[in-house]
Amino acid sequence: GSRTSGPTLAKAEIVVPDGRRLESVEFRVNDKTVATLTAPPWEARVTPTGEDLVYLTVVATLDDGSTAEAVRYLKAPEYVEEVEVNLVELYVAVTDRSGGLVRDLQQGDFDVLEAGKPQEITKFELVDNLPLTLGVLLDTSGSMAGSLVETQRAASDFLESVMRPRDRAFAVSFARRPRLEMPPTDDTGAVVRAIAELQAVGDTALHDALIQSLYYFRGIQGQRALVLLSDGDDNASYMPYKDALDYARRSGVAVYVIGFNLGAFETGLRRKLAEIAGETGGRVFWASKAEELTGIYKEIENELRSRYLVAFYATGEAGKGGFREVEVKVKKGSLKARTARGYYQ
Repeated sequence: GSRTSGPTLAKAEIVVPDGRRLESVEFRVNDKTVATLTAPPWEARVTPTGEDLVYLTVVATLDDGSTAEAVRYLKAPEYVEEVEVNLVELYVAVTDRSGGLVRDLQQGDFDVLEAGKPQEITKFELVDNLPLTLGVLLDTSGSMAGSLVETQRAASDFLESVMRPRDRAFAVSFARRPRLEMPPTDDTGAVVRAIAELQAVGDTALHDALIQSLYYFRGIQGQRALVLLSDGDDNASYMPYKDALDYARRSGVAVYVIGFNLGAFETGLRRKLAEIAGETGGRVFWASKAEELTGIYKEIENELRSRYLVAFYATGEAGKGGFREVEVKVKKGSLKARTARGYYQ
């Protein structure tokens, strides 16, 4: 991602509609106002904060009170740290022909291949009792207004059901830009209360929201999953889809995606959501109405408590910074294993 350090001169080019007058231009760094201008030139010197995630928002206000804003990252999130990957941990879901989860397998039932070469499994266990860090990412754009209450209730019920004493959760909402509603905490009630306060308004910054949500997993070990619900394609992000997908691959976090009330012809969005889930070892679901969300969240909960941790030591052949394709197979031919498509070193 792009990163800016030190004072930076930010300039805004503003086109005022005929018959309207520009009242003010406000510059914000994250949510702090650093300058409010009432006359040109529309520029301000801004300094990124010490946070890793810093964005500049410019808000133009017209004489009728209407506003328009633009957002640019001063420090875009970067996930891959300068660390060397040795032990590779894969979280694997196994299903039978009917799609049911299989929980009674042993280490000897699995084969792990990296770039087509067999790897020795050095760690294996069912993760039903392993601590979980769970992110909930909810679309709160204007199109969600009619179903937001039911969406909030389903997400809250999911959290209250899935969370255990050693688990942590956080919540992010997104419309025109992503917003951290509750940082990672073991207080499930606090996350539920934050979700209850959400309101639906604005555009859809799906790509930015995915990146920002995955950023909050940085430095956290163990089982990690992000559950994303959205009803529309991106129309407001600064970051392009290819960067968001690459960031998701690098994160090592399983992304479970719920495409909500999507039109039959939204094939591009459906492919995008399915790809995000597939590349990260998650799963995609389609819900046409809010009443279906409870069952979907229950399926996600069951899977999170039914995956296997399968680990092996990296060989180092791909070179630092390279992407390594990984495949996990179950020796019983009728069973299917699902995990992340690979990892970065």
